[in-house]
Amino acid sequence: MADIALYAAGGLTVMIAIIHGYLGGAKVVGPSTAPNPDAKRILHAIMFLSAVYWFVGGAVLIAAPHLFEGETRKWVVYVIAAMLVSGALGNMWSTRAKHFGGYFLLIVSGLALAGA
Repeated sequence: MADIALYAAGGLTVMIAIIHGYLGGAKVVGPSTAPNPDAKRILHAIMFLSAVYWFVGGAVLIAAPHLFEGETRKWVVYVIAAMLVSGALGNMWSTRAKHFGGYFLLIVSGLALAGA
């Protein structure tokens, strides 16, 4: 059952990353009218890099049942869950908890911890 939780957490994390990367580029960065070109570049980096980190974390969660055992598996899952929780908290803080992304990241991190 723990393996299934990791597969679900990893799959959902990969989906969140892809959706975040696409919508971030198309709906946030593209139409933004930042007064400074550096600000737009920083916004693009934040949107893109967070999607990359989540995608890699999701892939590792999917592979974790086959690659890691015992304490190593637990710590890999803990580190990825911490990354997801930090993203959720940042999302909730910046949007005053009005955006669904933070809640999705919390759910996924809970699933990952259930599979640890």
